[in-house]
Amino acid sequence: MKKWLYVCLCFSLLMSLGVSKGPVASAAKAQQVFRIGVEHLPESLDPAAAEVGSSYTIVKGLFEGLVRLNNAGQAVPGMAEKWTLSDDGRTYTFTLRAGAKWSNQQPVKASDFEYAWKRVLAPSANTLYAYSFFVIAGAEDYNNGNLKDPAKIGIKAINQNTLQVKLKQKTPEFLQILAHPIYLPVHADTVKGNKNWGNTDKTMVTNGPFKLKSWDDDEAVLVKNPDYYLAKEISFSEVRVLVPRISLDGINTVTSAYLMNNVDWVGGEENIDYEGLDDKTFGDLIHLPYGSTYFYQFNLNKAPFKNVKIRKALAMAIDRKALSYGTPAYGFVARGIRGTKTDFRSEISDTAYFKEDLKQAGQLLKEGLKEEGLKALPSFSIIINEGDGHKTIAQAVIGDWKKNLGINASIEVKSFGELIDKRHKGSYSIARAGWGADFNDPATFLEYFTSWSGTNDSGWSSPQYDNYIKQAQQTFDTRKRMQLLANAEKVLIDQMVIIPLYYYVVDVLRKPDIRNVYIDNDRSVIFSRGYFQ
Repeated sequence: MKKWLYVCLCFSLLMSLGVSKGPVASAAKAQQVFRIGVEHLPESLDPAAAEVGSSYTIVKGLFEGLVRLNNAGQAVPGMAEKWTLSDDGRTYTFTLRAGAKWSNQQPVKASDFEYAWKRVLAPSANTLYAYSFFVIAGAEDYNNGNLKDPAKIGIKAINQNTLQVKLKQKTPEFLQILAHPIYLPVHADTVKGNKNWGNTDKTMVTNGPFKLKSWDDDEAVLVKNPDYYLAKEISFSEVRVLVPRISLDGINTVTSAYLMNNVDWVGGEENIDYEGLDDKTFGDLIHLPYGSTYFYQFNLNKAPFKNVKIRKALAMAIDRKALSYGTPAYGFVARGIRGTKTDFRSEISDTAYFKEDLKQAGQLLKEGLKEEGLKALPSFSIIINEGDGHKTIAQAVIGDWKKNLGINASIEVKSFGELIDKRHKGSYSIARAGWGADFNDPATFLEYFTSWSGTNDSGWSSPQYDNYIKQAQQTFDTRKRMQLLANAEKVLIDQMVIIPLYYYVVDVLRKPDIRNVYIDNDRSVIFSRGYFQ
């Protein structure tokens, strides 16, 4: 799958920063200008071309899809005022808001959505996130060229304000999937008439809470859209996404801009220069999760890692807090992913699965070796890829194994492509892995390890695990569904198919009076309902 080549591009949840219902339009400042410092600006603001970081930050302010995510990470009506679901749970009928306008004053039509989605699916488009549409009937076949007629895809504008979407099967998380930026609409007539429409502020046509005022290599300026249907909820009069060019005494430019009070926010995919921060500025530094998990994966087709006791022993003998990355992980679903009412990890404690326990780890290793007819665990290697501190983490892990269990392990460093190739071929014992959320739901993690998953290269499958996932795919009862997904995760961790190490966090510098600004799980900045207190 295409996504597999981009597992490090972490993907919809929202983590709140001082969430408050706040004033409808804060009276703190008559004109609220919010400034975001970034390291670079995108070449295109076409939603189909957006991938991560600053492109998503801007695109999510300029466009709105059928749904949007609220502060709790739940899908709520966006351009779609309402929708119905057929009795078989496979056909959604969306009714668009009457009076919704594009920035050129033309109405937002159901046909704009149909055109935008089918445009992404066109085989010639080669769009990174086209696979996000594969839950829709005919979408995958059309994208891979097996279906030639786009009219046979389950996406149809019934009339100007009605869009019908037919799914391949029940997909309870579909509304959450709809919040992904790849589902954003485009003004069909504009795009058909100019293939470069998304490359300049002169031709951009948008439908979101903000409009594009100007855009060059140094700055993109967004202004409040007075025609937006919930304009009363938008407090920022202007948002400037800018690339600072001045540095202070060797401090990187984005951090320098914050220190000089030229920006109000730095963080997402930007690198903060910690050594340049004074005591006061350190008080503005916060750490937010963004829906991704870092883990090691066993190859269960290779002895002696077929033995669950040996796998558990290795997992229990690691000091995760000493890794100094993210927050310690004992499950697979990352922090910040929505559960029944709150965060899934808050509702389903991962430390209930297992925790560091050197005494138990030693006993499990002893029992596992005896079952395998071994006196000691043979030497093995962890395969990692270059960069991003992977070697530092691996050194800490094998150091713990040596100290706590007397195990000898080595590190094998490969390019990212070589790592993926070895995993696909099963040429590994333990390999580094990571997974980021495509949408704000535990299923985006847990479907990874089903027997039918194209990304499951662990050599593991479980009828019990598959059954929990299948049941979850058939229920729209949120509480029941989340419990089924939690049951599946428990099976995965009880079998210790993976060694969870940490949940990713992102560091952010932000002015203390900012409210309702978030980091999304692709590390973009969500600011549409933000304000200065």
